[in-house]
Amino acid sequence: MNPATDRLEMRLKHEEKGLLTRAATLEGVKLSQFVLEPALEHARSVIARAERVATTASGYQDVLDALANPPEPTAELIAAMRDYERTEVHWR
Repeated sequence: MNPATDRLEMRLKHEEKGLLTRAATLEGVKLSQFVLEPALEHARSVIARAERVATTASGYQDVLDALANPPEPTAELIAAMRDYERTEVHWR
């Protein structure tokens, strides 16, 4: 029994499908598996790059220092926090 329930449909040229089908056959896998596995690997890579934060050692130390000794909130920040509280949006 196949646990997959969602479908993904795509249109492609006859020649493109033929090329993918031939390659999948040569690999000994189903066409869907041949197309899906590299697409998932690429998707994971794209997401990992987008979620990664890079900084220098100095920048990292600046962040740690700011967390250990946060500055006093500015008037603009206090106003923004009050505006947020009025929205009654809960992020947790």
